[in-house]
Amino acid sequence: MPESKIHNLFPTPLWVVDFEKDVFTSVNQEIESGLETLIESRPEVPSGGTLQTDTDLYEFEEFAEIAALIGTSVKGALDFLSIKEPFEITGMWANINPVGGVNTPHTHPNNYLSGVYYVRTDDGSDQIFFADPRPPASVVSPPVEEDNIYTGNEASVEAKIGRLIMFPAWLTHGVPANRSGKDRISISFNIMFPAFGDRMSKPKWSPTLQLQRTSHS
Repeated sequence: MPESKIHNLFPTPLWVVDFEKDVFTSVNQEIESGLETLIESRPEVPSGGTLQTDTDLYEFEEFAEIAALIGTSVKGALDFLSIKEPFEITGMWANINPVGGVNTPHTHPNNYLSGVYYVRTDDGSDQIFFADPRPPASVVSPPVEEDNIYTGNEASVEAKIGRLIMFPAWLTHGVPANRSGKDRISISFNIMFPAFGDRMSKPKWSPTLQLQRTSHS
């Protein structure tokens, strides 16, 4: 039999950044202190729900340090993709999952990258899952002796304190129910290019026919 080679076409990147303890300890303290100030009286969260703040936390001084770490991580990801365009945080907010709280599967439209940074997790609240973005891939799903990256339709990543996970904004993701006895706290964010609307969204190809404009008087 001739040798068989596998080519992985159209891979989906997912970046995992684990900050050192001496970095994330102070960052997490600032985040939790800032949230205590913002949420003076905590509203009641329905069973299975999640408490989320406004999406402008990057404008607050208390969250400047995590915003800076996000910016550094995003630059590294864009450098890997050979994208040199300026970017901006279009949204940054806190998620507080009480016991039983979930984040149902969703995407983040009108953004290029999305991500989440974990402030507080525990056993039973330490997972985030991602769904296969190829709908036809699950049409035929025969049983396998052992799961692998070519046959699965969902992947989970450990969510631990001080970890930042970043991915394409179109990738469907969610968080299972919090089965621990404590709140799960995370900071989510979106990234987009300010120049996308007026410059980057133009066609990448060059026209073969240039039409001359005429004016009518």
